[in-house]
Amino acid sequence: MLAAAGVAKADPRMVSIVELNDVWKSYDEVQALRGLSLDVYRGEMFGLVGPNGAGKTTALRIIVGLLRMDKGLVKVNGYDIGEEPYEYKRFVGYVPETVSLPDYLTVEEFLIYSGKIRGVPNEQIAQRIDFYLRKFDLEGKRKTLVLLLSRGMKQKVVIASALMHDPDLLILDEPLVGIDPAGQHRIKELFNERIEDDKSVFVSTHMLDTAERMCDRVAIIHRGRNVASGDLKSLQALSETSEDATLEEVFLRLTQETEQEPAETRFERPERKRRGLFRFSRRTH
Repeated sequence: MLAAAGVAKADPRMVSIVELNDVWKSYDEVQALRGLSLDVYRGEMFGLVGPNGAGKTTALRIIVGLLRMDKGLVKVNGYDIGEEPYEYKRFVGYVPETVSLPDYLTVEEFLIYSGKIRGVPNEQIAQRIDFYLRKFDLEGKRKTLVLLLSRGMKQKVVIASALMHDPDLLILDEPLVGIDPAGQHRIKELFNERIEDDKSVFVSTHMLDTAERMCDRVAIIHRGRNVASGDLKSLQALSETSEDATLEEVFLRLTQETEQEPAETRFERPERKRRGLFRFSRRTH
């Protein structure tokens, strides 16, 4: 239950699998991340939402080790990725927004390859291929070349590939693009099953309705900062919107307020935190 006021003691069951603390990243003269901080807990589906260019993909690439941050602290499953940049990756599966697949392989061959490079035993590779092909309704495409798949089918194969080693943390950038409603439903079911097994799913998207339907908590990122994070109810309270306000309405209210704040306020104001069963905070530095 959320605290009515003040600072509540954090639920001890909430263990972070991802921690970002004051992460900065620039590309030449463009500041992509400006002190981004957030936590993803074990056993939850967490969404990173924001407009195009907000820094979502940059944040994910830093977490999975494809980009180096300028400064800050990132921990995954307890590993400081700056100090231990390789060990943590065995706990992570990653689906980027744009994927280039080997067209010359069949679906089965690609999934076998994905399992082998992750060190999965052959017997488990076979079992997981059978499971994911059934789950994603791709059994009839087992021997089909990747080249001949539709965009939605390729996306399902990529998700299956990222899960071949059964990671504790699955990170996805715009995961449902190109997938039909039935396929989206199957994927959501799969994600919920993983949450029940105390795994975590971390989704980045600019599709706010998707995040609202899928996620337990979200962080609203705007211009490289975490404007606010929490479940929908806490964000409604924080944004002073109605109890039936959508995530889109909450997002617009909070990002517009950030735009209206003086620059020195947005950069320098100390962080304020509240904690309860769901953690949420307004971040402005």
